[in-house]
Amino acid sequence: MPPRPADPNLAAPAAGADDPDEEEKVRIRVPKSLARCLDHAVEPFTLVGAQPCLSFHKPMYLMPGTYSDRYPGEETEFVYQISLKLNLFSSNVFFAYTQKSYWQIYNANDSRPFRETNYNPEIFYRWKPELAWCSGCGLDLGFEHESNGKDVQDSRSWNRVYFTAFHEWKRTLVDLKLWYRIPEDPKKTPDDPKGDDNPDIDDYYGYGELRVQQRLFHHNHLAALMLRGNPSTGKGAVELNYSVPFGDYLYWNVYVFNGYGDSLIDYNRSLTRVGIGVMLAR
Repeated sequence: MPPRPADPNLAAPAAGADDPDEEEKVRIRVPKSLARCLDHAVEPFTLVGAQPCLSFHKPMYLMPGTYSDRYPGEETEFVYQISLKLNLFSSNVFFAYTQKSYWQIYNANDSRPFRETNYNPEIFYRWKPELAWCSGCGLDLGFEHESNGKDVQDSRSWNRVYFTAFHEWKRTLVDLKLWYRIPEDPKKTPDDPKGDDNPDIDDYYGYGELRVQQRLFHHNHLAALMLRGNPSTGKGAVELNYSVPFGDYLYWNVYVFNGYGDSLIDYNRSLTRVGIGVMLAR
């Protein structure tokens, strides 16, 4: 009987196992890791990556020191964000989850509370056709929910369908995201748990945002700019991230935000935030 071909999913036999039967006993099945794509070298821009496994989505960072004109002194906040996406059913459909938290870790008088956490699940279809005349073009079509999970008076939430068109080069990514907010019924009373928590949120967020990411200095530094707003109200926001690598998979990060929507609870309040910290993905 001819020998069976080696199974690529099996680990190599232990050293010194010369007997075929003994060799078979020491073989161990090694499952493919769900997180095998959490590698910074897989895609030049994680936001538009299309790996068939769990991968980075939006930037992931820890900023233990931030300053805001609205939350100074003891209310200075530790801000962090996690964001991952998962390819579903070996298709071009992805589920993503992003969470951003504002922790007043230095506010001992109020027991160091988490002032705000925003939860943002989404599902989208990603198309990257590799066209001859536009090899870096692509688009997303998706649905997302965002909320802060608070009680009625402080509850903020909205649902959107969106379309994103993007173009990536070796050193540059440009993406334009446009959305339509799914309408909700108005509240019957201010304490009504049902109905729209923030009916005027479009006045401050607008209907789209532009993001530009530019790699600098042999691709090691990354500058990322976000612009959004509503021209009819003159309200919006600008955000700038600049990151520099250190070690194998970490980056120093400087963050600046000005405008509306730093968090959902502040969607209708303008503030400036400056932060410094560490990025895990960008």
